[in-house]
Amino acid sequence: MNPQKEEFLLRIFDSITDSLLVIDPRNCSIVLANDPFLVRVGLTAPAVMGKPCYEVMYGRLEPCQEEGFYCPMQETARLRRSVVSDKNYLDDQGQEHTLQVTTYPHFDSQGGVDLVTRLERDVTERRKMEEALAFRSRELQKTQLQLEKLFEIARERTGKRSVPELVHFLHGIVRETFPDADALFFLLDSGKHHFLLLEESPGPAGDPRRRLLRRWEQLGQVADFIRYLGETLEPQIVTFAERDNLPPFLRIVSENYSSWVGLPIFAQQHCLGFFILGSHQHQGYSREDLHFLHAMFGEVACYLRFLMRHEPETNYQSQGLPEKTAHGEVIGQGKKMQEVYGLIDLVAGTDATGMITGENGTGKELAARTIHRQSKRGRGPFVVANCSAYSPTLLESELFGHEKGAFTGAIRRKKGRFELAQGGTLFLDEIGDIPPATQVLLLRFLQDHCFERVGGEATIEADVRVLAATNKDLYREVQAGRFRDDLYYRLNVITLHLPALRERKEDIPLLCQHFLSKYNLKEGKKIRRFSPDALEALMDFDWPGNVRQLENAISHAVILAQGEIIRRRHLPRFLKETTEEAAPMTLAETERRLIWRVLQEASWNKHEAARRLRVSRSTLYSKIRRYGLARGTRSEQG
Repeated sequence: MNPQKEEFLLRIFDSITDSLLVIDPRNCSIVLANDPFLVRVGLTAPAVMGKPCYEVMYGRLEPCQEEGFYCPMQETARLRRSVVSDKNYLDDQGQEHTLQVTTYPHFDSQGGVDLVTRLERDVTERRKMEEALAFRSRELQKTQLQLEKLFEIARERTGKRSVPELVHFLHGIVRETFPDADALFFLLDSGKHHFLLLEESPGPAGDPRRRLLRRWEQLGQVADFIRYLGETLEPQIVTFAERDNLPPFLRIVSENYSSWVGLPIFAQQHCLGFFILGSHQHQGYSREDLHFLHAMFGEVACYLRFLMRHEPETNYQSQGLPEKTAHGEVIGQGKKMQEVYGLIDLVAGTDATGMITGENGTGKELAARTIHRQSKRGRGPFVVANCSAYSPTLLESELFGHEKGAFTGAIRRKKGRFELAQGGTLFLDEIGDIPPATQVLLLRFLQDHCFERVGGEATIEADVRVLAATNKDLYREVQAGRFRDDLYYRLNVITLHLPALRERKEDIPLLCQHFLSKYNLKEGKKIRRFSPDALEALMDFDWPGNVRQLENAISHAVILAQGEIIRRRHLPRFLKETTEEAAPMTLAETERRLIWRVLQEASWNKHEAARRLRVSRSTLYSKIRRYGLARGTRSEQG
């Protein structure tokens, strides 16, 4: 090569600000090195040229690979392509730097790798910026999740009718927000002498809570803890970082958890108990996490206190409705609902997969919850997944979880609904809407009870019972080729069909009274009953939205009513308009039709009909004579 041209190329080589050297892969000797590289290693060119790269850079006597270290230069020579990797090193001030090392192959005339160029670029600041952005992204996602959970608490808390049910609900909220932590509730009894047993509180936090209570009992510290709560004046958060200043009974918590936070639960200046969020991983909790816990208990504490003070009254009210207490929130006393109750008991007694069918609003999720609570899995979690609420790509991740980096935006591992339901029941609502690819994965789980997370290779086993629900005719979906027949038969082991409300109108008065009690409790009112014209309007309507629509109508009426009676003017507009447009029907005619329908369903057994109508037999006989009812008559005839 022309000496002048060679000198020009060397000047360009040295002007590159990143460290650069050329290596012979056959003997690892350095052929060329630029000035930034020489400055980094603190050597002169004569001390470097022709020397093995492993000796110059690391002070080793043997090639990196022979000593078990990764060598990007040898990797490039072997693969015959460029390789990118990161390497950390300390500078002469002891500061750690991250180098992005890129190696490029150079080929000889026969196509073999003749030389390898190694380029080292300091990306320390870029990596720090990327980590900061990733951290901020995770924090924003976490904040969004926490806000969603606070909205969920505000929306659903008053639907919980007992302390154990509310605590179970809060367990689920905390488990989804802090998946690697245990949630421990210690609630005081009404006399503030003991902690409530909370035996009905399911979930993974049950055992740690009992273990901690036993430890306090062994050390005689339970009374000290209760006294501490009685003297606490505000919900001040305490953490494991304050262990030296904590009372002995709270220092015990650090024996169980590497990191934890504790928060007294307050409602209207009354201490209800203490909450502990504990993790076996050594991690701190951010200020946003602590704000979330404050907000969560601020949202729910007053209602929790109400339940703790009035639970005997709530239980008494429930006992007035035998069907409700025996079958959760599924209300009704007609013949069709008695058949439903029998099937619920049958399904609850097995661990088989079950299918619940019925129109929207008939209470499919409530039936599934009732089956779960009556089953041997009742103390395990009940997890709901609405299959129609997610796109096909998100549904798989929602059900089975995903690994970090499985797709764009997957910045951390996420457990799916199957993992969250471990030991309990997974309720798949709107099962008819799942795409074919997810049907295959679901079929495999039902066969083998195992799955892989999206982007993962490890097979995970899960002890989960599956209950599914749909408002579609799945058999027609199978015939149309939109639903797999083998999955259909796997899901359809036991079928429970919920009748539409228009098919069981005799249950409307009972349902109205149930929802009246529920929304009296929620709104703090004391409405006693419905006026005859209001009940007539409720009975005459066909309820295309079923029980859910009826509940919304009662909620609307309770909000508008100011006295002790709900009147027709308090009902939603669609009920008033329907009633006004329909041919007028007297209360007597409404009663006549109801009695006739119940007699028909009871096969004209007067004793059974009187029981269902909740009247004496003499009253029933009197009304039968008054309305001229007999076998063969029709409800429309006079």
